[in-house]
Amino acid sequence: MVLEIFFSFLILFAVWTLAVYNYKNYAHPSGLQTDNVWVAFIDFHAPNDTVKMQYKELVKQQMERYKAVKSFAFSSTNAPFTFSSSNNQFEYNKKKVMSEVMSVEPAFPDVMGIKLAEGRWFTKADEVAKFRPIVITRHLKNELFGNENAIGKIINEGESDNTPTKVIGVIDFFRHKDDFQPLSNCTFVPAGRWEDTMLMKVAEGSGAELEAQIAKGITQLGKDWSVEIQQMNNMKANRNNLVLVPIIILSIVCGFLIFNVALGLFGVLFQTINRRRQEIGVRRAMGATQKAILIHFIGETVVIATLGLILGLFFAIQFPLLNVFDLEASVYLTGMLLAVLSVYGLVTICAFYPSRQASVLHPATVLHEE
Repeated sequence: MVLEIFFSFLILFAVWTLAVYNYKNYAHPSGLQTDNVWVAFIDFHAPNDTVKMQYKELVKQQMERYKAVKSFAFSSTNAPFTFSSSNNQFEYNKKKVMSEVMSVEPAFPDVMGIKLAEGRWFTKADEVAKFRPIVITRHLKNELFGNENAIGKIINEGESDNTPTKVIGVIDFFRHKDDFQPLSNCTFVPAGRWEDTMLMKVAEGSGAELEAQIAKGITQLGKDWSVEIQQMNNMKANRNNLVLVPIIILSIVCGFLIFNVALGLFGVLFQTINRRRQEIGVRRAMGATQKAILIHFIGETVVIATLGLILGLFFAIQFPLLNVFDLEASVYLTGMLLAVLSVYGLVTICAFYPSRQASVLHPATVLHEE
């Protein structure tokens, strides 16, 4: 039974740790709003970036005609909740940090409902500035600058031209991959000529009719153009499912394993009590109450469970000590605590009915059988 408790604890520890980790991430504000935000993936079939820039201007003029479109902005292909990613390395005082890099237009915060914590967002006027303006997340700010003020800092950017890069704004949160994304680094840079993903904020209640009008209006602007429009809430749901489905599957598997363990404990306890009927009868004849018998057998089960838990905790404590999977120690410790409580709850439930059956045995009946 000790080994069963040991394996049950390890399974519950894994499930609870994963659940705590994702819940902590989910509890952080997302930093962006996806309601009534649509994403248009446009294929211009442009021969070069200069021509694409001209095509993009035509699209912007077309979008101005739709009253239901409140704001819009072009973005790089790694827009929020897409399956694309782009990153670069940033350096300050010989400290190098990798960050997601998203190229966006000045209207991007209006579309996504982003609030600045410090500084400002870049504007059209920054296109002719002597430095390349960027807005960063607070997580990146803390990794690069620590407690220093980030606004106005000049940093080196890998794989870029010789234009200096300057931090002009900081946002607290930007969870752009899924609702369970941990705090991460993200950098926003002014869009160039090659971005062909457009984000738009539409009026509440807009539906398929407006979507069809926009798609048709854009495709008519150029030869062989193609447009696919998706709602960002649906895109986010798809990304969330990639996290939730494995957790659900793991929880179901864990549930079956724990159920089998519970049946095993239940059977072992019934067998143990049947073997000790004479002992129970003697104790009852000597004045032991039903409550005392009940507590005695439950207590024995808890002691045995404790032995299995000590063995399990020995292995589990290695995870925070060795920093496995690079998670915070508090996540592992919370997972351990919840797993311990779950095991004690499980063995108490399994032991209660057999122990109660033992406590109601009549001493005369038991001794007569013996």
